[in-house]
Amino acid sequence: MIGYRTGVALTLLSSSFFGLMGLFNKLAREGGLGLYERITLRFLVAALVLFLVLKVQGKSTALPRHLRLRLCISSSLFFGGTSYLLFLSYTFIPTSLTTTLHFIYPLLVLIIAMALDGYRPSAMQKWGTFLSLAGLYLAVRPSGGSSADQALGIALALASALTFCLYVRFLSQKEIRSVDNTLLMLHVLTSAAIVWAVPTIIALLSSTHSPIVWTKAVGGIAGLALLSTVLGCSFFSLGIRAIGSEKASVLSVFEPVTAILAGVIILGESLPQTFTVGAVLIMVGSYLVSRTKKVPMPLLQEKKNLTV
Repeated sequence: MIGYRTGVALTLLSSSFFGLMGLFNKLAREGGLGLYERITLRFLVAALVLFLVLKVQGKSTALPRHLRLRLCISSSLFFGGTSYLLFLSYTFIPTSLTTTLHFIYPLLVLIIAMALDGYRPSAMQKWGTFLSLAGLYLAVRPSGGSSADQALGIALALASALTFCLYVRFLSQKEIRSVDNTLLMLHVLTSAAIVWAVPTIIALLSSTHSPIVWTKAVGGIAGLALLSTVLGCSFFSLGIRAIGSEKASVLSVFEPVTAILAGVIILGESLPQTFTVGAVLIMVGSYLVSRTKKVPMPLLQEKKNLTV
């Protein structure tokens, strides 16, 4: 049985691992790996690790047939697409800004639920919406309109929040939620790896590959696949069991905090004061939006069981 303090520590570690994704991506890129290679290798390595875990535990790796096609399509378009948009956004704007803007996804889940499901938000969710929008304005204001690259990076980060929002809606289906979490992760990652291997192979065959710096390439992929995917998801799941999904949701705001600290301290990113205020408002707003138990998307509070 995992104790309360251990659960808190695991949840914080999980959020830190997710927040370091931009750093690991940059390391793999500096190692000579292209965009599609980084995406495919992240999925492939993580899938292999989970496959071994299930085998060691003596569990089945088979997924019900009626779910395979839907899972493959959703994994490729929404899950894989989210990684693609995030990684691409990293090349145009600071990683801390990308991570913070992506963290607005609970608001998008709420908006779509209101539009498609007739969901009526609580007063707390309305306040969360207001704070998230205000934070979004302050976060992008320093960069907005100064260059086409910055505008593109912001658009890509927000698009990643939208694709992940659609992925959360897919995961909220009753028959999907009934599948073992590790098994589901295995097939999500495997499907995404197979589909995204196609543009990877095309890119490798159509151009000359840059020299590989193996220490950076291996280190970057290990961080993306093992820390930001396998251990991040596993630790968050264990943390939820020990401290509950609501407290885990509060601690998950440490993800953009980690991204901001890593961006400023390690990557030397410069962030104006307006961004800091905006980031805080987005984190608080996202928490308020996802905190209430009335949200028709239970995975809002457990999204890192199958994170980007």
